[in-house]
Amino acid sequence: MDIIVYDGSFDGYLTVIFDYYSDLFKIKIEIECKQISFLKIKKVETKVEKSKKVEDSIKKNLSNEFFFKIKIAFKTDYKNKDTIIARLIKLAYIKGLMIINSSNKYGIAFNKMLKNYESETHDLKGLLRFREIQEEYLFAEYESHNNVLEDLSRHFLKRMPKEKFIIYDKNRRRAFISIYGNVEVVDILDLDIEESDREKFFKSLWIGFYDTIAIKERVNKKLMISNMPKKYWKYLPEKNMIK
Repeated sequence: MDIIVYDGSFDGYLTVIFDYYSDLFKIKIEIECKQISFLKIKKVETKVEKSKKVEDSIKKNLSNEFFFKIKIAFKTDYKNKDTIIARLIKLAYIKGLMIINSSNKYGIAFNKMLKNYESETHDLKGLLRFREIQEEYLFAEYESHNNVLEDLSRHFLKRMPKEKFIIYDKNRRRAFISIYGNVEVVDILDLDIEESDREKFFKSLWIGFYDTIAIKERVNKKLMISNMPKKYWKYLPEKNMIK
């Protein structure tokens, strides 16, 4: 089986589908990496015009909603997602959109991707913590399995249009920066964050309050983890108190 690699962009991915549509069940699609491989690999160069043709075809012949879901699934970290999504697209052309919610293995995997992405995005919208850093920016960082930065940032932009804030994806080293509604997404190689004196002051007050009202005999760690997964605790001041 040939392995087809591309640059990792969505346009690059749709270019692969355009070039190899007839062979989607005979190939495996992967993002190009720098590792040396002795497997049979073919590289596809990204062509925006080809990508646009695939997009237009899916929207016209299948649906806008399905195309939107494809973009969501593409941002997940599901194993072999590139191959799975491509094959589902072809099946949708052949058998219709009912294949998506059928017992077909590609449809099942596709829906798992969507559910996982939605769940992680929902959690972060509720659990992301901001703190004030230099120049009065509000700063929040997180680690995620899926590439949720775009949807997460859009959510907070609606709620804080008149603030200066940064949302940083630690896994991908990308940051969404909003300065009073003027936005930019940048790659960050080195991050030098220093909390403001005001942030340190209120953080100490919050930790003192939390420690004072806590009843150690009634601590229910299992319930805590149920309400907020432990992987998020590293960003909570009250869970990282210095005794």
